[in-house]
Amino acid sequence: MSNYVILYHIRMNEKKNTGGLCVRSKRFFSLQYKVLLFSCAIIIIPVIVLGIISFIKSSQILQEKVALSNMNTVKQIGNNIEFIVKNIGDTSLYLIQNEDVRDFLKLRGTEPKEIISKKKIKIETDMMQLMASKTFVDSIYIKGFNSFELNTTGVRNIIDDETIEKAAGLRGGTMWYLNKVINYNDKSTNVFSMIRIVNDISNVSNKLAILKIDMQENAFYNIYKDKIIGKNDDFFIINEAGIIVSATNPGKIGQKFNYKDYGGRSFDASEGYFEYLSTGKDCLVTYYTIDSLGWKVLNIVPTKELLKENMATQGAILAAMLISFSICLVLAILFSKKILRRIKLLNKMMVKLEHEDFEVFIEPKGNDEVTLLSRSFNKMAAKLKELIQKVYSVQLKQREAELRALQAQINPHFLYNTLDNIYWMGRMEKAFETCTLVEALSKLFRLSLNSGNEITTVRSEIEHVKNYIVIQQARYRNMINFTLDIDPEVLDCVTLKLVLQPLIENSIVHGIEQKGETGQIDIVIKHEYENLIFIVSDNGYGVDLDEIRKLLNESSSNNKGLAIKNVNDRIKLYFGENYGLEFFNRKSGTTVIVIQPFSRGSVDND
Repeated sequence: MSNYVILYHIRMNEKKNTGGLCVRSKRFFSLQYKVLLFSCAIIIIPVIVLGIISFIKSSQILQEKVALSNMNTVKQIGNNIEFIVKNIGDTSLYLIQNEDVRDFLKLRGTEPKEIISKKKIKIETDMMQLMASKTFVDSIYIKGFNSFELNTTGVRNIIDDETIEKAAGLRGGTMWYLNKVINYNDKSTNVFSMIRIVNDISNVSNKLAILKIDMQENAFYNIYKDKIIGKNDDFFIINEAGIIVSATNPGKIGQKFNYKDYGGRSFDASEGYFEYLSTGKDCLVTYYTIDSLGWKVLNIVPTKELLKENMATQGAILAAMLISFSICLVLAILFSKKILRRIKLLNKMMVKLEHEDFEVFIEPKGNDEVTLLSRSFNKMAAKLKELIQKVYSVQLKQREAELRALQAQINPHFLYNTLDNIYWMGRMEKAFETCTLVEALSKLFRLSLNSGNEITTVRSEIEHVKNYIVIQQARYRNMINFTLDIDPEVLDCVTLKLVLQPLIENSIVHGIEQKGETGQIDIVIKHEYENLIFIVSDNGYGVDLDEIRKLLNESSSNNKGLAIKNVNDRIKLYFGENYGLEFFNRKSGTTVIVIQPFSRGSVDND
């Protein structure tokens, strides 16, 4: 038989295993492509995760540092504002306690104008010298209730009656408010003013004048203008009434600040910072309360502004990711080419082997799994070559065996013809009982051979058993009674041949003979739950169930129980492990149940 024929049989078997269907091949992906894809995945994922974590962590650290820096800045601004406010308050106290100022405010107007003018010039000169060291003070204005005024500049100061009443209600305390002064060219200028009532020291209930010290509107702005980080960075100075007295955006000065826009409860503490997250308003809020005034200094910085400095870090991380990915990708390509070159060679040799070139050989190089695979391939090729040679010799022996089988077929025909001659001679000699036995034996042999087929029908198996019973009844006379209960539905079902005869023989030899009394053997064949059931029961001696199970599962050295085991093994071999023999003990005797699949059809030995 040629190599082609052998490969043909192998492929036919593969086709049978797939049910004769054409299996659709999957799309081919080279191993190099998979290695590169996997390498890219294991490179990209850690690099991206590391980059994201680094960026988030650096952003958090930067934001934390900016928050602490802003907190210190806001505190410093608050301290500077407190210093200015306190300095202005001290200036007001100095003027209140100044004897020349008090005397001037106590004048009644009856003094000569020269004396009044001289005193006014002297006091205003002292006031201007006092202002010279205080750059944040714009002007000082004192309006006496005796109709005399002191003014350090030429601007006009207007104090409405409502403001005077509020100041008087403070009983000498200070009040800050937004105000306007009119210049010499009749243009108004916004100022931030401190106002207080000047009382007579010797008689506190005697009100002498209204004292007003003006600051330029941008005086507080000049304190924090150098602290602004970006275009959208906002500073607010808010007084105890919640009015904005200074802001980065001048248009907001004089408006009431709404703390609820940034989470009102977050300002409950005297100082702190928090991140306020809202649609279009993600920002870092830092605040500080000037305890002596009750004012708050606020700094609001958008989160985007904070992370601008982190863009450089982000760019460096991105560059490192790209460089790392490029280097790793080059190394992966080189590695895959070096390793896969040997695998491609192995695949090439496999193709040659598939085309019946059994002289292939791969030189093993290296010390890895590919080397082991190459060595195994060489061994496989050599073994396959050896097996092919053995197949040739086996095929020759098979041909010889087929010839012997043809010769051996003569023997059964010779036996049938001989038994037939004995049968007719017995009839001629009127030995009818002998004729019956010879006929039963002849049919028994013929049914046992079954033309070489392993599969038969229930009908043929019953006929075989009946002939066997005829022979056994002749042997044991009236010692054994047989009954047959056959469901007509199962007569055309297929079954393994020679199933019942070994079981009946086992009941006779190991059951009834050992008991030594007249026995009964009942045979039932029926269809139950998609199964073909044979039941053989006897009232004999009984069996050791543990020994029977051991005989069915293990081979015995003395051939004990070989026939029973042979029946069980053949059933399991043909139909599967769910089928076979089951033994049960009754009160008297043994029952054997044979389970096979219920199937009708023609006898097919395949």
